[in-house]
Amino acid sequence: MTRRFIPADESWVDDQGFGLASPPYSPEALGSERILEASSLAPWSAGNADLLSSSADSFLYESSLVSVNLGRRVWGLRQPVYGHNDVVQGAVKLREKCTHVYRLEVSLLGRLEVTTSDRGMLSGVIDHNIVSSNVVLSCPPRGESSPTEEWLSFSVPFPSFVKGGTSPLPPSYSAWSPAFSAEIRYCVKVDIFRKGLRRHELRFFPVMYLPKTWPSHPIPRRYSAFDLPSALSTYKTVPLYPVWPDNARPVAKAKAATPTVQLCFPSGVTYSSGHSVPLRLTLHSRDAPALARLLIQGVEVQLVRRIIAWTKCDPVVGGRDATISKGSLTETDTSQEGLAVAYFDLTLGEAGKEQSWGVTNILEMVYLIRVSIRHPEGAVNFVPTYEHAEAWGTRERELHELGNVSSPAIGMANARIEQRPVSSVAW
Repeated sequence: MTRRFIPADESWVDDQGFGLASPPYSPEALGSERILEASSLAPWSAGNADLLSSSADSFLYESSLVSVNLGRRVWGLRQPVYGHNDVVQGAVKLREKCTHVYRLEVSLLGRLEVTTSDRGMLSGVIDHNIVSSNVVLSCPPRGESSPTEEWLSFSVPFPSFVKGGTSPLPPSYSAWSPAFSAEIRYCVKVDIFRKGLRRHELRFFPVMYLPKTWPSHPIPRRYSAFDLPSALSTYKTVPLYPVWPDNARPVAKAKAATPTVQLCFPSGVTYSSGHSVPLRLTLHSRDAPALARLLIQGVEVQLVRRIIAWTKCDPVVGGRDATISKGSLTETDTSQEGLAVAYFDLTLGEAGKEQSWGVTNILEMVYLIRVSIRHPEGAVNFVPTYEHAEAWGTRERELHELGNVSSPAIGMANARIEQRPVSSVAW
C-alpha cells in the first residue's frame, strides 16, 4: 500500500485550532513529495544470488573463511541502520577453507559504557549489556575437507526494552568531554565453532539503532487555543517563583511589590523535534505597574539538552547544558495596567534530530524547556529573577511510515556535534 503524508501545516487543523487524529491521504504525490512503497524483503536463499553479488549495493563482508551479508544499502549510511523493533536480516556463507564446523551462531549485542573522571582521575566506570539475543543456524551436511558453500539466512529482532529492565531500548549514541564520556553501540556477532584444535572464528559487524518516535496526541495550533475556555483543560499553568541573588539586599518595599509570574503551556501533548510549542507568560504587578512591562523585556525561552549519568547511585551531569533552540516572541499585550502577557513559539530543534531516552539509573538524555526572566542591570536590590525548567520529550508510539515496516530516524545519525564515529567494536 502506498501512503502519502501531508506536511505539518494548517491543512489538517480543525476550526478550534486542534490537529485532527490523522492527516488526509491520497494515492497521488505533489511536486514536493515522494511516494514510498513498502515491500517485504525477499527470503535469503541460493536463488537470491543477485542480492549478494555486489558490495556496492549491499552490506557484504568477506574474508577467507566466511562471508556475511546484512542486506541492501537502503539509507545511504556507512553501517546498517534499523528502526524501532526492526529486524536484522542477513545471511552467512562458510567459505571452502572453513572446515570442521559443528555450530554456527549469530548474535545481536548492545552495550552501554559510561566513564566519569574528577580532576583527571577516573572516578566511575559503568559497563552494561543492554541487548543480548542470538540464533543458532543449522549447518547443512557437508564434507569436513570440502564443505559445500551455501547461504544460511538468519533473522534477529531488536527488543523493545533493555535486557533485564523496563527502559525502552536507547538509540546509538556517543559523547565525549574531558570529565565524561558515554557510548551506546550495537553490533552483529558471528560465532563459528570448529572441531579439534582449530581457531574459533569471531566476526563483529557494527550496526546502528535509531528508533523513530511520534506524538500520541494531536498538536494544538500555536497559541490561539489559549483564548478558548473549553481548551484550558489541555494546558498546564505553573508559577515562577522570585529568586534574589546572594549578593542582593532587597529593600522591604521591593519585596512587598514583587510581581507574580505564571507560565502556561500545553499539557498531555507530546511534541516531536521540529515542531513548535506555544507558550504564554503572564506577569502581574499590582503594586508596581511599571515592573510588568520592565520584566517582559528580559524574558528568555530556551530548549536545552542535558546528559545525566549515575555513578555510585548518584546522578552526575555530563558537561554543560547544550542550548538547542531559543523561543521567538510572537505577541505581547500590555493594554491593562500592571499586567503584561507575552506569547512565544519555541521550535524543538530540527525535525528528526532530537529525542529523549534513558536507561534507568545509568544514563539519561533529558530535554528541558527553560524560561528565565532577568532583572535589568543595576536593579539587583529592587527586582528579583525568575526561572523555571519543564521536561520535554518522551518516547511514544512508533510512526510507521511504510505500512507496518519500521523506518529508522536517519536525522539522528549525525544530529549531535559531540558524536564521534565508531570505527571498530572492541568487546
